[in-house]
Amino acid sequence: MREIERLSQILSKLISKVSGLKAVDFQVIIKEVNDSLYTEFDLNLDSIIAIDKPNLLAKIKETDKVNLELLTSLLAKIIEKIQDLEKQSDYDIAELSKKAIVLIEYIDHETKTFSIERMNLKKKLELI
Repeated sequence: MREIERLSQILSKLISKVSGLKAVDFQVIIKEVNDSLYTEFDLNLDSIIAIDKPNLLAKIKETDKVNLELLTSLLAKIIEKIQDLEKQSDYDIAELSKKAIVLIEYIDHETKTFSIERMNLKKKLELI
């Protein structure tokens, strides 16, 4: 249980940092996000973009659903910030959006719980 809470705190802090992200801090915060994702999930933004659906699902299958929702929110917030800042980015946000949708669909399937928030986020990501 402690590990789940620790990961939740890490992801929540990253979401907060990305939410307040200014263009000048972009590279520093994204590096921190990548480092944390690699430490916790053995993934970073580049590998999330590059990985296929079955391998992504295999990587995250042991992760608590609450933390998967936080990870999905983090990815969505990064996509949003790249768009808001009109930041030239090395990240393929369309592919990153697809992977966030994969996570949402996995969460929906595994929890069998309807979430308006997830549904709205999925619709938003599908437009990218």
